[in-house]
Amino acid sequence: MNATFAKAATVLLIALFGTLLVVAVAAIGILGIRSATYQGKVIAGGELDTAVVTSQVAREMDAAYATGEDALRAADPATRSRLLGTLYTSLLPAVDAQIFSLEQLHTSDPPAEYADLELFIRQWTAVRNLLSPADLTAQPSAALAGRLTAAYQPVTAHLDRLILKELNDGRTDHAVASATADRATVLILGTAAAGIVMAWLFLWYEIRRSRRSLGPVHDQAEFADTLQIANGENEAHQLLRRQLERTLPATAAVLLNRNNSADRLEAVTPLPPGSPLAGTLRGAEPRSCLAVRSGRMHSEGGGRPPLLSCSVCAPVPGASSCVPLMVGGEVIGSVLLSRPAPYSEAEEQRIRESVSQAAPVLANLRNLAVAEIRAATDGLTGLPNKRAVADALKRTFAQATMRKAPLALLLLDLDHFKQVNDQYGHAAGDQVLASVGAALRSVVRARDFAGRNGGEEFAVLLPDTEIAAALEIAERVRATIAEITLPGTDVPVTVSVGVAGFPDHASTLERLDRLADAALYVAKRQGRNRVELASADHGPDLPGPDLPGPDLPGPVLPEATVNGSGPASM
Repeated sequence: MNATFAKAATVLLIALFGTLLVVAVAAIGILGIRSATYQGKVIAGGELDTAVVTSQVAREMDAAYATGEDALRAADPATRSRLLGTLYTSLLPAVDAQIFSLEQLHTSDPPAEYADLELFIRQWTAVRNLLSPADLTAQPSAALAGRLTAAYQPVTAHLDRLILKELNDGRTDHAVASATADRATVLILGTAAAGIVMAWLFLWYEIRRSRRSLGPVHDQAEFADTLQIANGENEAHQLLRRQLERTLPATAAVLLNRNNSADRLEAVTPLPPGSPLAGTLRGAEPRSCLAVRSGRMHSEGGGRPPLLSCSVCAPVPGASSCVPLMVGGEVIGSVLLSRPAPYSEAEEQRIRESVSQAAPVLANLRNLAVAEIRAATDGLTGLPNKRAVADALKRTFAQATMRKAPLALLLLDLDHFKQVNDQYGHAAGDQVLASVGAALRSVVRARDFAGRNGGEEFAVLLPDTEIAAALEIAERVRATIAEITLPGTDVPVTVSVGVAGFPDHASTLERLDRLADAALYVAKRQGRNRVELASADHGPDLPGPDLPGPDLPGPVLPEATVNGSGPASM
């Protein structure tokens, strides 16, 4: 889980760093574009400045041309001299200076554009030569004025074209720079937005994947915590089955227990309806399960057939995986899972984790149950011991009281048992006790309880049993025990039985026990090897005549009134 959180945190930091990086790169790109746009606008502005200078050149040339033409056409020598003085001292030098400036502005132009400027300069040079003092004195004024006009016309046309071209180039460059900057800005912003969206989509995907990966981790943690409070092995079995079925889609899980005493493999959780396991587990030995035999996971129906098929799970439809329950290198059972589709590696790993978590808990619960059974079992007869008898009396009587159901108590005591021990030894006495335990187990019903109450005394609890049925069972018990023989001896084995019932004879557990014991005492006194039924109006320690018991109205008789059955014996 910590690794998953660390991965999620790393992904978050990467997404944040990526977002900041994209924003920074976008900002730098936009600043660069704006700078380039500014430079483009500067260039466009330079072209506009060039157009302005060209316009100034045109004005200066026009002024020089007009002055020169006026001087040539002037009839008055003084006016002509003044105009030529203005031309040579002011106007022509100003035009030369403007042309020089214009030439400097065009030094970086492409060769074709610069050649066009040189053509313009040559055209102007031809005009200027016509205005030189030598030409003015060598040629007639009227003829020179005509030549001047003819030479100046292409100059003015060229100037107009230059000015228009510079203006158009400036406007075009300015528009192109602005449009390029806008497109580049939009492109960078779009790329940055896409990068940010992709980064956060990646983060969202990783968060979802982390949540999905944390789901099984949380399930596993919940399963581990719940296992620790399992109330017995059966509940732990059900917890493991539910854990596997809730975390693995469309899965049916069955837990198989290795019963070493009976050398059997048996299901300890319900089988799916119509499952072939009902047949394959019938009489199956633990080694029939390949997972139990090998101590490794065994899969069937996953595509490629296994080299050795398992006789237990091979008939199961679909794909199946069987995982051994191992504790300390010992296999205590297996978990069989099946569904239509095979399990992936990640799912098989999840199965192993759940099974490995449950195996030691199941082993501990099983050992605890065995210890509790041993602590409550008499080692000689195999019946519950005196402590277990007392617990069963309290529990069964409480249930009978709550349900208002009848309950019969049989107290049995072996006749002349001390003589058997004295005459034949304690080994013979132990054999008699063991035989009585086996006889009781063979006679009582599945819902009944039989236990050793200490020494040679036994107790049998018959829930939901009326007095008449209790007497019949007691008689069968007496007769069965009377058939016991001690090899090598002619000693008869008999038992005296006292019977008392709830609510017929007593309304409390203490009174029920005393009345059954009183009936047993009467059976002993009446000759042994017989069954006696307690009467509700007497007992060895019942209240006297002045203090009638709560369930014994009327006076107590001095002698016990009992109903006996069976022959008397010594």
